[in-house]
Amino acid sequence: MPVKPEGVYQDGRGKWYVKVTVGRDPLTGRRAQVTKRGFRTAAEAARARRELLDQVARRQLRPVQRATTVNDLLDLYLDGIDADGHLAAKTRFDYRVSADKYVRPYLGPRRLGDLTGELIVAWQRHLAEKGGTKAGKPLAPNTVRLARAPLAGALKLAADKGMVAFNPMTLAPRPKPARSVPRHWSPEQARHFLALMEGDRSWPIWAFLLGCGLRIGELVWLRWANVDWERRGVRVVEFASALGHQLVPSTGKSRDAVRTVDLDDGLVDVLRRRQHLQSFERAGADPDAGYVFTHPDGNAYHPQYLSKLLARRSQELGLPRLTAHGLRHTSATLMLANGVPPKVAAERLGHADPTLFTNLYSHVTPTMQREAARLIGLALFAGPPSDGPHGESG
Repeated sequence: MPVKPEGVYQDGRGKWYVKVTVGRDPLTGRRAQVTKRGFRTAAEAARARRELLDQVARRQLRPVQRATTVNDLLDLYLDGIDADGHLAAKTRFDYRVSADKYVRPYLGPRRLGDLTGELIVAWQRHLAEKGGTKAGKPLAPNTVRLARAPLAGALKLAADKGMVAFNPMTLAPRPKPARSVPRHWSPEQARHFLALMEGDRSWPIWAFLLGCGLRIGELVWLRWANVDWERRGVRVVEFASALGHQLVPSTGKSRDAVRTVDLDDGLVDVLRRRQHLQSFERAGADPDAGYVFTHPDGNAYHPQYLSKLLARRSQELGLPRLTAHGLRHTSATLMLANGVPPKVAAERLGHADPTLFTNLYSHVTPTMQREAARLIGLALFAGPPSDGPHGESG
């Protein structure tokens, strides 16, 4: 008869399970164990036990912290010793803001063991109906999804580390995102804005954003060294992320963020005019050094400054209020409405998935469909009538 492996047990249904001691409970001092069930054979259970013991040896599996609260877990997730290993700086900053505003006031004092799927669903419903501020303004589904993100990440960490036996977030479905048309200007409004802004120091910024569709974090760190005058293009290789007022480098918004954007005559002229203005403002400085779009002293812009400036200027000129991200949406719709293939437009804007890009800008599709119908009609019906399938009458 084969010897049963150590620490492996069989339940009444014939399934195998294991128990592993992970330390002492910090509250009671009693031995704390982790149990895993449902193995078909004793050998499978033994392999799982060895993996658990290895995690204990590497301190990846620890005693259940019965007194640990959601606030404690958020601190561990967002500022723990290994937080930098799984969260980018920009993500950590945004998660801290969401956690402080939406999670901690409602769920923070709760013990992890008391957190259930029903409680999380009720919390999401509260945000959707009453919001996360004293004013009680309801939150949109997309905002609730953002509020969930730090809690979801923290609870996944707790489950991975053995701090909870089950992740309750898996029982609380995310709100369905609301479909909406990205805010943008029509071609007429974009031309009207540029015409009215002609002569203003900020004009090259808006013209370049509309013509290239760059993200604002890409534009503010665009350097003259990455302008290829001979090939008429700009290499997008540096990305600024805003942590409040501080700007930090990031790897870009998608895997296709690093790219070269071709320039037409109009955009080349925009850069020439910008270069001339910069050389005048900073006499004696190297015109090929530093950033392309700057304050008069040569310092880079902050993305939020430019977005607020654009919103103010657009309202002053009687146009729909738009931020810098809205100019990117306007650039995308201009390309699609004028027949640029969605894959090419997505590449130009640095979108990783052309399908998602097309879905995002599906409001432009009717114009493209009408043009497709016109071209098919010309091919089928605009020529002289045929005498028959083989060129013969009858």
